[in-house]
Amino acid sequence: MLNLKRIFGNEIIEFYCHPNLEGIIPEPKAAVKNLPEWFKDLAPTHGDEDFRDAFGNKAMSAKKCLPMLDAMSLGYMIPLYADLHIRSNHDNSQIEVKNPPGATVCEFHDAGQLGGKNKLGIKHGNALKFINRWVIKTAPGWSTLFVPPLNHFDQPFTCLSGFVDTDAYPKEVNFPAVLKIYDADIHLPAGTPLITAIPIKRDSFPKKPKVRKMTNKEMRTIEKIQRTQDMRTHHYTYELRKRD
Repeated sequence: MLNLKRIFGNEIIEFYCHPNLEGIIPEPKAAVKNLPEWFKDLAPTHGDEDFRDAFGNKAMSAKKCLPMLDAMSLGYMIPLYADLHIRSNHDNSQIEVKNPPGATVCEFHDAGQLGGKNKLGIKHGNALKFINRWVIKTAPGWSTLFVPPLNHFDQPFTCLSGFVDTDAYPKEVNFPAVLKIYDADIHLPAGTPLITAIPIKRDSFPKKPKVRKMTNKEMRTIEKIQRTQDMRTHHYTYELRKRD
């Protein structure tokens, strides 16, 4: 029997690059290691003495929202592999990228590939195409969902999402993106969070959802959870949330 731990490292997904780049380009890392700065800087509570919950505690901020934290912790962040400078004009109809010597960090997709200018809700010229030097390889039956880093609102660009069968396509995947700011004159250092890779088992969910009305038992379960939440704090956090 194949030893998937030996082959894939963590049995599900691994990242590898050309030997010439090993130890030079930033490595992918767990998404939880790259939480957005606004979230890290957020105080755990907010409001004054008059703004408290039913238990007399200060109201919690998003910093204490574990569903949000759990979402941002999913998967692995693939970083920009080298420094990049981007400039654009007042409506982004002209975008210029300056790659470092000897490296191609960013190219372009023709605007027509995204439906032409004035699509995607913004005016733009050609779309960016970030070059990725990491190969993503997953175990048989597993694909990889690529999404923009979750809740990284302050990024000046947004990569487009994609879904790749990385068990059958162990090759570099590049990432198209749209510049979100006008009159850009920005320096993106190597290591800038680029995209989040989330391995997904392809047969893990049906293509059509099951839609129905709730049963009486399910209504009672909801009512019980609500009553419990009304009587003690952090019911979801400490009693319902599944932790490794």
